[in-house]
Amino acid sequence: MKAQAKRRALWAAVTAGLLLSTAPAHAAEDPDTAVQRTFESAAAEFGVPAPLLMATSYQLTRWEDHHGEQSRAGGYGPMHLTEVDVARLREENPKLRELADHPALHTLPEAAELVGVPAETLKRDPEQNVRAGAALLAARAKSLGGGELPNDLGAWYPAIADLSGSPRTSGAQDFADSVYDVLGQGRARTTSSGQHVAFSRIPEVEPDRDLSATALAEDEAESEAECPDSLDCRFIPAAYAPTDPEDPSAGYGNYDTAERPDDVEIDSIVLHDTEVAYQTTISLFQDPAHGAASHYVIRSSDGEVTQMVPTKDMPWHAGSWDRNMRSIGIEHEGWANEGGTWYTEAMYRSSAKLVRYLAEKYDIPLDREHVVGHDEVSADKPAGAGSEHYDPGPYWDWAHYMNLVGAPLDGERGEGEAVTISPRFATNQPPVTECPDGACQELPAQPANFLYLRTEPRDDAPLLSNPALHPDGEPGTTRIEDWSAKAATGQRYAVAERRGDWLAIWFGGEKAWLRDPGGENTAPAEDAELVEARRDGIPTYGMAAPSPREYPEGIDPTVIDPLPYTIPAGQVYVAGDDVGATDYHVGYDGLEDPNNHVVISGAEQYVRISYHHRWVYVKRSDVKPVA
Repeated sequence: MKAQAKRRALWAAVTAGLLLSTAPAHAAEDPDTAVQRTFESAAAEFGVPAPLLMATSYQLTRWEDHHGEQSRAGGYGPMHLTEVDVARLREENPKLRELADHPALHTLPEAAELVGVPAETLKRDPEQNVRAGAALLAARAKSLGGGELPNDLGAWYPAIADLSGSPRTSGAQDFADSVYDVLGQGRARTTSSGQHVAFSRIPEVEPDRDLSATALAEDEAESEAECPDSLDCRFIPAAYAPTDPEDPSAGYGNYDTAERPDDVEIDSIVLHDTEVAYQTTISLFQDPAHGAASHYVIRSSDGEVTQMVPTKDMPWHAGSWDRNMRSIGIEHEGWANEGGTWYTEAMYRSSAKLVRYLAEKYDIPLDREHVVGHDEVSADKPAGAGSEHYDPGPYWDWAHYMNLVGAPLDGERGEGEAVTISPRFATNQPPVTECPDGACQELPAQPANFLYLRTEPRDDAPLLSNPALHPDGEPGTTRIEDWSAKAATGQRYAVAERRGDWLAIWFGGEKAWLRDPGGENTAPAEDAELVEARRDGIPTYGMAAPSPREYPEGIDPTVIDPLPYTIPAGQVYVAGDDVGATDYHVGYDGLEDPNNHVVISGAEQYVRISYHHRWVYVKRSDVKPVA
């Protein structure tokens, strides 16, 4: 009885508007809170609790309207009202062919009819989009509740699941669970258009998770994929076959069979984007001549996960033999230069859930040393320096992603001996250019995850250079693939100097300046281990390998040469893991034999350091801790 009384009191507070938001008192006059007022007005108009409406929208779009453009998940506006291209769906997604006409994929026309507003208006008018979303949520709740609106927050659960955009029970339930999670935490955010939206936490809401009254489709049989139970996963094997069928001794693609972590420890997860369509990626990985694969591929539209290589094996995904040995690779459908459109909430949620599962399974720390972008993986040999990949690119929302993973980056602001790069993603929209065929053009402004670094503490100073990208010493550029002057969200660096609104960090052997008025773009990295060179010109490496004398007879040693980067005397860098010198040799025998290799362990200890935009190795004996 006490629990029922508590729920009734909570419901009374919600319906009385006492828990609508954490918006400031002057919100009614503030043009930057227009969207906040829209949510509250629409909630009142259709009898939907405002925090619940905002939590649902937050989990669909994080209150973004994407300037009227359709997301790759088929939705429009802050309420992500869907109108999926049935012909394309039937062609690209065989699993959903029979569900192409499901109402979950066509909420836009239904919502338009409810509010008497043309569907084209709902695509481009955020206010009308929110109204229509509220009307649709109320209509679904009435339909599932015997004609009456629920009188308990938890009783809205089936209606929210029904509007998830997923026609299957597992996806819908996962979405509804996430809505109630954020409802219990509260949210506050400034959108990319400068709108402040917020709602207070509502704790101890007990959702009614019974979806038997909905029209959601039953889930398919459990797959063989290594995935958390709540994800829609399938297993489609990548090619492990001779690259040349006439000559099996020439090698196999697109991965090595192994017995990780028994033979080599798995210590990191690398995030990629595909740069081709989801289904195309899967097809390419099934071609042994392609020469690459990853463990998982995630679809943009709905977050479906396809595993292609067992996690014990080693696909060729990172462009670095050293990182391939030690990591799990996850490809995300999308293009780096269009990231904001392709990186959907469904994709972020699926990927984060998968990463949490893998981190727990293999004891991988959940931080930005161990969960990295492909753009943060250094070439393992000096010849490859400067030609590394740049995906998932500047538009991947690292702060949001790490929050979903359960390892938030947005700590307290302030000064420290080391800092974590932490710009406000939605409002951080630096210029980025692309130069296809040599004709450069600036990409449309959109939220980005990095800060530009300059040679002096002023806005007109040249961007930092890099010897591998700019051998003649010319300044860095704003080109999307040029990472020489980009410090990305979550990366950590030692502080070199502060001067007014500017902060200098040690970056790639240089003192690099970034704008940081009042510490708004950084947070102290208080637990960072700092190291400095024991002498001038300490070499850096792209891999950790044993010395030649440690290789057994009959195996040619891997010779590691230094990268074209050194640590000058007096500079300080953030250190990561100590890594033992390890090399891995394959002897292809025409069999899928996990024992077709030899692992050689050396005595030399290396340590990863956050050197520039990427992690590199130094010998532990070459650096000393900073007190």
